[in-house]
Amino acid sequence: MKRLSLLTIALFCALTSFAQAPSWVTSRPVSESKYVGIGMARLTDKDCQNVAMTNAMLEIATQISVNIESSSFMQTVDVDGRSKSLFEEKVKESVAAHIEGQNLKGTYNDGTYYYVYYELDKKAYEKQRKARRERGISLGLDWYEKGQAAESMNNCSSAIQMYAQGLKAIEPYLYLDLTTERHGDRFDVATELYDAYVNVFTGFDMVQNTAEVGVEAFKASGEPLTVCLTRQGTPMPNVLLKAEFVGGEGELTPPVKTDAEGIATFYIKNVTSKQSIQNVDVTIDDSFLSSLPASYRQLIDKDTWPSARFTAVLMNPNHSAYMMVEKNDLEACEKQVRSILANNYFELTEDTAAELFVTLSTEMEIGDSVHGEMYDMNECFASLTLKVYDNIKQTQLVEYSVTQVKVLVPADKSEAQAKAMCTRELMKRVNAGLPKELKKMNIN
Repeated sequence: MKRLSLLTIALFCALTSFAQAPSWVTSRPVSESKYVGIGMARLTDKDCQNVAMTNAMLEIATQISVNIESSSFMQTVDVDGRSKSLFEEKVKESVAAHIEGQNLKGTYNDGTYYYVYYELDKKAYEKQRKARRERGISLGLDWYEKGQAAESMNNCSSAIQMYAQGLKAIEPYLYLDLTTERHGDRFDVATELYDAYVNVFTGFDMVQNTAEVGVEAFKASGEPLTVCLTRQGTPMPNVLLKAEFVGGEGELTPPVKTDAEGIATFYIKNVTSKQSIQNVDVTIDDSFLSSLPASYRQLIDKDTWPSARFTAVLMNPNHSAYMMVEKNDLEACEKQVRSILANNYFELTEDTAAELFVTLSTEMEIGDSVHGEMYDMNECFASLTLKVYDNIKQTQLVEYSVTQVKVLVPADKSEAQAKAMCTRELMKRVNAGLPKELKKMNIN
């Protein structure tokens, strides 16, 4: 947009500040040969002169975009209400941002509001429109061809990014007729870009090797989760797929691209949820969406993407465990730790030959005295360490510790009361941290 200098606008403002309101303020001018824009802003608004000018340009843009050409994208593309609203707003903003040749006809300041009056010659604008139409076609067609090339190489994530860049590039031209000739046929650049963008992943199908697998808590499954991705019967290689738990919790192999036959294989590396029935979904990895223009992400309907669901049935969910208390300064911690273990797959037993061997140590140290205005306090430091071993392979699976938690205990409190206070503060941290560490355990 070509803008007049602020000095010029300021001069208009000074000359009209205390004059009688011009007729165009109270009665909007009408012209057959010109677009008219009247803009206003409060004098208290920051940069009120530019705000008023922008509002005037938006008014002119509204007049232009209201007369959308009958064959333009906005009239021919089959868009839903959400898409239509998005593009209508982009049309208005883009037209306003790219208006050229407007003339400032007057300004007025009534002490509260600042007004500007702009005109844009329709014939002059028509010349601009023709040049802009060719520019829009050229830009859009270039990005479309790049997207088509990426699709032909089965690189769908790159293709959708190319189409998105194309839509972004032609935003200023969406109100124009962007049809041209391609391969001897009529080709609407905007409509074809839009259709290609939203339909990149249509027509895909995903077939899986099995519907159900058996799994054990804290163990990897050797059974593969294999899918074959096709499009209208043709294998689709080089498409990045991901697997994720949608019911349950655990660790899976990372995203992988389909091979030359359209096949990708995943494995369950660990299961950390106690749900008896868990689900793993395989679908297209959507990480590329973050690189798309934000406003266009909402147009992608991921519900139409192909997916496969595997049901993981949990077998023998609990692992027998024997717990040995090595140091027990804070006896009350033992019961609470046992409860945490029981809630995380551990079946505690008195059999020392259990599948898992757990050691627990708690310690309380009394430090210096702290003298206060009202009470004297003793510094106490509480610590806890828990280790889990594979009792068969004699390997350590988990080591978790919380050390030197400082607790100020009134000097007149008994030893039992001091232990209770230390246990309470220590277990706040253990309850938050230990379950997370246990979920990392993997029994091979």
